Amino acid sequence: MEESKQIVKLVITGPVNAGKTTMVQNLSDSQVAATDVAATDHVSQLKSMTTVGLDFGILKIDETLELHLFGTPGQSRFNFMWNILSKGAIGAIFLVDSTSDDSLVEMTKMFEYFQKNVDLPVVVGATKQDMPGAKSIEELKTLLNLGDTMIIPVDARKKEESKILALTLLGNALVDAQEEDDEEYEDSDYEDLF
Repeated sequence: MEESKQIVKLVITGPVNAGKTTMVQNLSDSQVAATDVAATDHVSQLKSMTTVGLDFGILKIDETLELHLFGTPGQSRFNFMWNILSKGAIGAIFLVDSTSDDSLVEMTKMFEYFQKNVDLPVVVGATKQDMPGAKSIEELKTLLNLGDTMIIPVDARKKEESKILALTLLGNALVDAQEEDDEEYEDSDYEDLF
């Protein structure tokens, strides 16, 4: 008997220039669909192209599990896409540029937005840790003030590092789901059954 394939949706989000498109491209085992256009506003000072819709790729874990990767735009003017792309997702990877104070400020705003409007399990990937001026993980934890949210160094250009981040999120989401199931079981009134 052939096992059915499970498809799990993950969102990859974060501020402009944090590495979202790079991560989707390097994680994907298939052709990536992207909606990048020439940057025309302040983003053009950071990079020539920017995502305005989504990046989409597929990471095949094995014959029975695929992670569908949805990269969001990083600009707050596209926050309506954050909601749309998060529907049905089991969690979100937030990427933050460890070298950019602006990225940290935007990350904090995005994280708050997601907590209020999306409410998914989250892990944070700290990119550009190999660059001069990068803040350490401890500094990022203090500056971002994200509570007990995991912050993990990641090079979005390296598939294995990005895959570890995605699998960490998947594991955390499964633990969260099990805890919710356990709470529902404990809160149930089964006396009516006997």
